[in-house]
Amino acid sequence: MEKPDYLIIGGGAAGAVLAARLSENAAIRVTLVEAGIDTPPEATPDDVADSFPRAYANIGYFWPGLRAATRTASPPRPYSQARIMGGGSNVMGMWGLRGFAADYDGWAASGATGWDWSNVLPFFRKLERDLDFPTADHGTDGPITLSRVPPAKWPGFTKALAEAAGRHQLHTRPDLNGTEEDGVFAIPMTIKDGQRVSSASAYLTDAARRRPNLRIVAETEALTIAFVGGKATGAHLRRADGTVSFLPAGEVILSAGAIHSPALLQRSGIGKGEDLLAAGIAPIAENPEVGSNLQNHFFVHLGAVIRPGARQDPALRRYGMVGVRYSSGMKDAPESDLFMSFIARTGGRSMGNRLGLLGPSLYAPFSRGSVRLDPADPNGRPAVDFNALGDPRDADRIVEAARVARDLLNDPAVRAVTYEPFVVSQNLPVRLFNQPGLSSALLSLGSAAVFGMGDFPRNAALRAMMGPGRFFSEISSEDRFAELILDAVTPMFHVGGTCAMGSVTDPEGRVLGVDGLRVIDASIMPTIPRANTNIPTIMIAEKCAAAILAAYR
Repeated sequence: MEKPDYLIIGGGAAGAVLAARLSENAAIRVTLVEAGIDTPPEATPDDVADSFPRAYANIGYFWPGLRAATRTASPPRPYSQARIMGGGSNVMGMWGLRGFAADYDGWAASGATGWDWSNVLPFFRKLERDLDFPTADHGTDGPITLSRVPPAKWPGFTKALAEAAGRHQLHTRPDLNGTEEDGVFAIPMTIKDGQRVSSASAYLTDAARRRPNLRIVAETEALTIAFVGGKATGAHLRRADGTVSFLPAGEVILSAGAIHSPALLQRSGIGKGEDLLAAGIAPIAENPEVGSNLQNHFFVHLGAVIRPGARQDPALRRYGMVGVRYSSGMKDAPESDLFMSFIARTGGRSMGNRLGLLGPSLYAPFSRGSVRLDPADPNGRPAVDFNALGDPRDADRIVEAARVARDLLNDPAVRAVTYEPFVVSQNLPVRLFNQPGLSSALLSLGSAAVFGMGDFPRNAALRAMMGPGRFFSEISSEDRFAELILDAVTPMFHVGGTCAMGSVTDPEGRVLGVDGLRVIDASIMPTIPRANTNIPTIMIAEKCAAAILAAYR
């Protein structure tokens, strides 16, 4: 195992899948390197396994010091990207969405030959075990379990929202992954027997870990890829104690995600020539597209305190289990370009069911951002600019998405089960309610107590949390509403596109211009699908692993 056939850098949604699938062939030696902690089956932390995503609030599971500019003119702010075995699949909200056939047909049309819907659907089926829809279009025995909460178990707040949505011709439908219609859906979630199903728990099982041809190295960061004569020969690695070593490999696969994979390429001499030289890096292969084409989904939150009797059952440990797919109808925008989550529980503790949120989101952005090295500190965290709303059509659509959410919160059925609704600021401290420790527990308890008081103390607490002028009754005009929404736009954790197939890699993830190096993760998506990126990224890893294994037959 000193020189594996495949060195996989990054144990996230894609890397865990690749390590498991490639090592199924006993003749292939695989080493998986992850910068964060390992999560073996016998030692998975409780907050990771929880079906409520408490892990999102644990800063120990994320890259320290990473910052990103939401908009080009805005200052960089802390941005969360997972650093833990299983990657984002171990900290996210556990939504299991596929996207649309047209998303993948668009990949093929842009140069990702073989990635059209007919070619990716078998790999979606391969990864799935759908407990609710055992049909020909769904998998029944894959490693990723999908389950839904049926409408009968939705809390009163969510049922009222669904009723209101029906008056907007957004009717409740059964299968979000089986139809391309707009409507209200129980969201398929990667949960089995009350616990999270991540790429790590599903693929890096005890049986996989016992394989003699698979080596897993956690708490080890990749610094650069080494090249000899234009061929990748291995990687320089740094362990948690600061020890740096070189690990040779037959082939290197970057699965570090759409921020760190392009940064690793650039740090290793693959990128825009003038940027590399400015950072003091000798170019190995010039490609200005590395780190370009950064895409993400963007959201805002509107909310209300939920009245007693309409709150989510404390025993139902789910977050955002219902959502609405809808269309802006704007010129050039695809159908179903908007999505909205109905969130009836914001905290993992029993009192976390007081605050209700709606999350109108833009799922088909036109804006593009970038990931670049900081020339003053090329070995530090990369400079990330999402350029959200850089295309004015995106600003128009996120405001339209929020208007629909406002209409739902103003519907009589919803007003009957909530107190006065409001627009949430960008910095609502939901994460504080879910952190481990006594102080977070006391904060949650105190907030729940205030939310149960009269209008004056409740509204005063909300104003202190978010700032003044955000209750619907205080918003004086449509222009002011749009201003509040645009100020609150927040990037999701659905990054992709920075090493796109057709411009940075070929359709099997091989990096153009060099040998022995692939990128296989969300960064090779030419465009992000109209879906959360976890399941599509696992599909990418399944499909690329199958192509690699086919070469050994």
